[in-house]
Amino acid sequence: MPPRTRKPTSEDVELTSETTEAPENKAVPADVETKTPSVAPLEPPTRPEPAPERDPLTTAQQLLPDELGDRIVDDATGQPPEDPDAVFVPVMPHGNTLRSTVRLVEHVGLGIYQSPTRRLLVPVGAELRRGQAARIIARLREQLDPASAAE
Repeated sequence: MPPRTRKPTSEDVELTSETTEAPENKAVPADVETKTPSVAPLEPPTRPEPAPERDPLTTAQQLLPDELGDRIVDDATGQPPEDPDAVFVPVMPHGNTLRSTVRLVEHVGLGIYQSPTRRLLVPVGAELRRGQAARIIARLREQLDPASAAE
């Protein structure tokens, strides 16, 4: 069965005849009627939807490796922080998260040949769980007093 086609109506014929006619003077535009929509435009919502809050403890920069590097240093000074307890401050007085006050990087050896590399451990303002921060503070204490770590 061949596909069905619509028969042209008198309106279709009028429209095609209007579009095929060339305007007499191209320099002067013909009067064009402005059409107003029959439907009102959409209005923005009264309150914008709140953006979902991201969990600050699971960003890629804050996932700590299982083994901390040989040497953890403050990126600004290039030396280990002198007071490991001042590196992290509590976010809330009795909360479980601590905020980093310095940018910590670690010097590690990567690959088969242990190529020396620096990698970001904790950025400034990162929020860590108390257990994660305790691991870093313990490692910083070991660096500052290696004799106590050997005992």
